[in-house]
Parts: sequence; structure tokens; C-alpha cells
Amino acid sequence: MKELDSAEATNLHADTRGWSPALWGTIYGAISAVAYTAANVCLRAVTDQDPVWVSCIKAFPTVVGTAPWLLLWRRPGKSILLPGRVIGMLVATGLLGQLGGNVAFQWSLGVIGMAHTVPLCMGAIIIGSAILGRIYLNEPLTALTIAALSALIAAIWVLSIGARGIDSVGMLMEAERTWLVTLAVGAACLAGVSYAVLGVAIRRAVIGQASVAATTFCVAATGLLSLGPASVARLGFEQLFQTPPTDFAMMMLAGVFNLVAFVSLARALQITTLVYVNALNASQVALASLAGVVLFHEQPSSALAIGVALTIAGLILMPRHGSHDGKRSEPG
Repeated sequence: MKELDSAEATNLHADTRGWSPALWGTIYGAISAVAYTAANVCLRAVTDQDPVWVSCIKAFPTVVGTAPWLLLWRRPGKSILLPGRVIGMLVATGLLGQLGGNVAFQWSLGVIGMAHTVPLCMGAIIIGSAILGRIYLNEPLTALTIAALSALIAAIWVLSIGARGIDSVGMLMEAERTWLVTLAVGAACLAGVSYAVLGVAIRRAVIGQASVAATTFCVAATGLLSLGPASVARLGFEQLFQTPPTDFAMMMLAGVFNLVAFVSLARALQITTLVYVNALNASQVALASLAGVVLFHEQPSSALAIGVALTIAGLILMPRHGSHDGKRSEPG
């Protein structure tokens, strides 16, 4: 979850001139959902590549894209550098977000597919965010929140059952396949929890002294600087240089789409209601499941359909709370 500062919010609100905020919110929210889905399609297409290497390349467009943004939003008399304490917090949680988040998510995609991994991850993000928000941000747990969490927990349970029928990993013994699928379900949920922890850290940073541009750049740079050497250690330069150009392009596109989705969602949250944007954002769960079945021939099932429906219901039900100064939080 991320939050925009007042200077950025003013510029984003300026985009609503001429058209209604609801229309702009719909456009930006739809772009965000489609872009996140496109990023996940690109990641699904390269599941035969090492997940650490894929996650490293995915971080590159964000580093390049946020660097000029960081300079653009610089204000007179204010340094673009983050305080040492904030950098330490973002580096620590950024490493968790990269290893427990991006790498685990990418590995899970290769085992249980896109149709199951995305809703499992999204459900875990919201559950983790609600719990962490209560502990660290003093956000309330209302009856509506509890109902949403119940739907999401049920969704994870149903999706985990549906994933057991997947055999995308070849001719394995039944016991081996069961354990592998169970680990993949756990990895997707771990990714969601890791993203939730990172989201809380980013929100604490931007509520304080940091801008969205600076925090995003710091987290992405942490991924690039940590996963790059890890990829070399795992595969060696020779194997990395043998990455097919089409796969390399897919990794880069995943990062580009991810950056587009973030910016679009941030803009949508500044010009229309949280509930409406949240409903639009929930559509990416349905889009991801549909893309997994249609594009990658993943196995549809009643458990998948019920799990996706419960995930969407939980995302829509979950209330989001803005800060006291009127700023709105962004769903991770």
C-alpha cells in the first residue's frame, strides 16, 4: 500500500479538468487492472527461466522509470535523499518483497499457474495488510473488514483444494506432486504477505518524510542490486547471456507494465472513491484467471471459479481508510 504526498496529489487532480472524476477514475483503474494482468501474463510466459533472474530484470524498468520522476517532483529546499533510518527500513522490507514476494510469486506461477497464483497472492496481501495495519498503523477491524477477511480466507482454502488437481510439472509421483503444489500454494501466500509487509513500510515512509518516487526507487534499486549478483551466483554470466531475446523482452515488459499499473492506480485513487477503485482493481483477479485458462491452457474447475469469486467479493468488501489529512491509501 502506498500513499501520495500533497504536491503529487495536486498535480494528479489537475488531470480531471474537462472530464468528470468518476470517468477519469474508471479509465485509470481499468488501465491499472489491465496492466497488472499484462505484467503477470509476461511473467507466466517465462516460468521456464530462473525466478531470481526474472525478478531482477523485472525491477530494471522501475529503477529507470522512477529516476526522472524522482527529479521531476523535487521541490526547492527539500532533498530528494531519504533519511538513513528510512533507507534501512525500505532496504530490509524491500529484500523481503523481492525474495519472499517477487521470487516466490514467480516460482509459484511455474507450478500452479496464473489462474491460481494471482488470487491466492491478492487474498494474502489484503489479509496481511489488514492485520499489519491494525498492529502498526492502528487501523480498525470493523465488521465489514472481518466479513471480507472471512471471504478471503475461504477463497484461499478453496483455491488450495483446486490447485491439487494441477499437473503442470510433468510425470511426478502423486506424493511428490502433492507436496510441490502445497509448497507453491504456500509460496503464493508468502508473496502476498511479503508484499503486505513492504506496503506497510512504504506507507510509513511516505506518511513521514519520503515521497512515493523516492521510496519506489529505493525498493526497486534494492531488488536490482540484490537479485543481480544472486542471479550471477546461481547461473553464471555465460548462462545469463544465453537467455533467449524473446524471454528477456518478456521480463522487461513485465517491469514496464508493472510500473504503468502502479502509476495508473495511484492516479485513480487521487480522483475517485476508494471503494470504486478497489472494485476495479479486483477485476485483475478475474482477468488473470481468464488469461491463465485461455492463453496458457490452465485447467478450469469449479474450485477455481468459486475461489476467484470469493477473492473478488473479499476485495470489494474490504474497506480502505484514508489518512487524516484527506489523502487516500493505495491497495498493494
